[in-house]
Amino acid sequence: MKLWELLEKIQSKLDYLTDNIELEEYSSIEEAINKAYLEKPEWNRVNNVVAIFADLADSTSISNRKIKRVYAKFLEYIGYPFVKINNEFDAEFIDIKGDGGIALFSGKYAEIKAFLSAETFKTFQEKYAKDYFKKYDVSYYLGIGIAKGDLLVKKIGQRGDKNYYVWAGNAINNAALVSKDLKRVKQNMTTIGVTEDIYHTLDTNTFRDYLIFSCGCPNSKKVKLWKEFTVSGESNFKYHLIESNWCEKHGEEYVRKVLEVIQKDD
Repeated sequence: MKLWELLEKIQSKLDYLTDNIELEEYSSIEEAINKAYLEKPEWNRVNNVVAIFADLADSTSISNRKIKRVYAKFLEYIGYPFVKINNEFDAEFIDIKGDGGIALFSGKYAEIKAFLSAETFKTFQEKYAKDYFKKYDVSYYLGIGIAKGDLLVKKIGQRGDKNYYVWAGNAINNAALVSKDLKRVKQNMTTIGVTEDIYHTLDTNTFRDYLIFSCGCPNSKKVKLWKEFTVSGESNFKYHLIESNWCEKHGEEYVRKVLEVIQKDD
């Protein structure tokens, strides 16, 4: 390797950057991605994006303790359902990063679709995956953060197939912040945390009975399912946490009723 020649080439490739990065606004994530180009001082912006950020707790320890074959199988039990379930709820962008992933939603009811997807993924992990991995003596949990905000996207890398979409903005940053704090406050259980603006969308007359309160099982007593927390070190950053999975008796009915509301209003 010719070190200085390599570094000079990298520097020359970045000459297209100017002091003022240009922003181009798009109405959907799909459009912003399709219009993202390499080697241009331009980032594409999408407003009001809802991001899911799911991250595995203590993944390094699990990887070090288990043979690679088991760990690889373990990651598939996270990655495949994350992709499959988010696709079912119309995520516009999904990316797996080793032991976690992000999913992005935009448009009307993006907050609702993102929560339905996250809750379904959480239910799979708690009810199916955890039970499967007991035979390998693997105990794990994920923090799943959901947040809303504007996002910038750009392609970065080389021409051909060696480039990647890079995202920047509050939606992913805040979802990641919530995910990290969930792993602090609720160990050994996969939980979901949503920022206050997401929670207020769930807590409306239309969706409250399905997404805020329990169905009443097993004793016919409906209870509020959410608790409020504050991110450690961020006194003004509050979020709401849910531990419950979809009820085996009423879960499918609740998902169907919420989706019916969304579909009627499209």
